[in-house]
Amino acid sequence: MSKRRPPEEAVFLNQEDCKAKLKSYFDVYLKENADVVADVESLADYLGTTREGLFALEQDKLLGFELRKARNRIASIKKQLAFKGKLPPAVFSFDLKNNHGYKDKNDDKEASAETVVIKGVAKEWAK
Repeated sequence: MSKRRPPEEAVFLNQEDCKAKLKSYFDVYLKENADVVADVESLADYLGTTREGLFALEQDKLLGFELRKARNRIASIKKQLAFKGKLPPAVFSFDLKNNHGYKDKNDDKEASAETVVIKGVAKEWAK
């Protein structure tokens, strides 16, 4: 895995600024822009940085935890959209792998062969 470069310019003044901007993204920006779905790229754009810049900032000792929580919240929002059939499974899977660090069991060398039973709304997607 390649090392992630930090953003070219400072994104946050300090930890409190980081918390305030993240809160504003979720509580104000997303609500005022109903056509925008929470994702890593829209968060980066809102903050004036890049996806790679955000990932690099997650390694910061003061800001990293807040940014990882924000990325987790984005994944949670998308998961709920997928469960409700509002986000195609392939798009959801691709996003989780590329922006949230998830892997297929097949990607894991120690994966075991298990049967997965799909019930509920997800069963309709398979048609």
